[in-house]
Amino acid sequence: MWTTFLTVLKVNLRNRTALFWLVLFPVVLATMFTGMFGGLAEGYKVKPVPMAVVADANWDKAYSAQAVVTALADGTATPEGTATGSGSGAADNGGTATDGQRLLTITETDSVEGAERLLADGTAKGYLAADGDGRLALTLSRKAAIAASDSTDGSGLAISVAALKVAVDMYNRTDAVTRQALKDNPQALLSESFWSTVGYDARMTREITLTNFKPDVTARYFYALLAMACLMAMSYAANAVSMTQANLSALGIRRTVAPLRRSSQLLAGFLACWLCSFAALLIALAYIRYVCGVGIGGREPAAVVAVAVASFMTSSAGTLFGTIPKLQASAGAALISAVSCLLSLFTGLYGGFAMQLNDWIARNVPVLGAINPAQQVVNLFYSLMYYDGYGPFLRTCGTLLAMSALFLAVGVILLRRQRYEHL
Repeated sequence: MWTTFLTVLKVNLRNRTALFWLVLFPVVLATMFTGMFGGLAEGYKVKPVPMAVVADANWDKAYSAQAVVTALADGTATPEGTATGSGSGAADNGGTATDGQRLLTITETDSVEGAERLLADGTAKGYLAADGDGRLALTLSRKAAIAASDSTDGSGLAISVAALKVAVDMYNRTDAVTRQALKDNPQALLSESFWSTVGYDARMTREITLTNFKPDVTARYFYALLAMACLMAMSYAANAVSMTQANLSALGIRRTVAPLRRSSQLLAGFLACWLCSFAALLIALAYIRYVCGVGIGGREPAAVVAVAVASFMTSSAGTLFGTIPKLQASAGAALISAVSCLLSLFTGLYGGFAMQLNDWIARNVPVLGAINPAQQVVNLFYSLMYYDGYGPFLRTCGTLLAMSALFLAVGVILLRRQRYEHL
């Protein structure tokens, strides 16, 4: 049995086609994904917007506006909305930037004409000016406005401009409310409690984390790729079983009449294929995690367990394919490739349309995802990324092990029913 195990292991390692699909293909495609989606996350980050400031007579009198713009440029506006260095309570902008997050960089000019020249030569994306009441006005250049409205623009300008616009609008609303309150009740000017509540962020909404950690927006594609590679690993076990079939090859005849029991041959082949599949998928996982930088929420040991369970399932499914009567090895390889590509469609591997189809199935026909081995492999890694506990992960492992038991049971039944009239 040990000799059979080593022999099947060597045969698998010399199978160039299988090595391509299980090792080289995931690495190459993951590299392509990294190149295609590498800048996608950058488009969701807030970056400082270069802005001109019209430092005219109105600006010189707008102390509150000066303090707010300075705070936004320095990244010192706190979540509660207190702008550092504000000249009055009206400078509190109601919560616009987070600690250390700069929303703009400033270039001062003494007139609107000077600001427009800075927009024309590309030095600034827009300009800020104060009116006679000390309120801020934000103006964008035509080029910046088009880029900010373009959903395909990967520079992140749309997010940054939206954040800056919210900051300016919130400051203007706070300033207007404060002035109106003082006009209606001048005694509030001497009230410390009044000034302490100016610009206070009531936190009607707050940001919370619903997942174990913040996953990469492209992680779905990488783990769908890993699921496809997992299904392609069925070829290892299918070849190992076909080598024991007396009606398929001369080698099958010799192994059938060998003194080693057929069950021992199949067990040794299964274990060798499981080891090869596990090693190939582990290489792909390591490449995706450490070279492509797709995180798993710090649960790398559990991810190794996930690969072991997934490779056991794919070896079981390959065993079932190998027991199909009179199925030649070449036809079996083609069938495995077709099934792997088809099932990978429903995991979202093939782009935006496939992802939408995957989401639709998850919402409307979840049973199709439950019986799709590729989707269950993807769910293994989703459960590690998105959930605080290990309950969903263990349930998915149980589902894959149940599939494995079913595949092996059917395969054993088919093998037991095979009889040969002569060898």
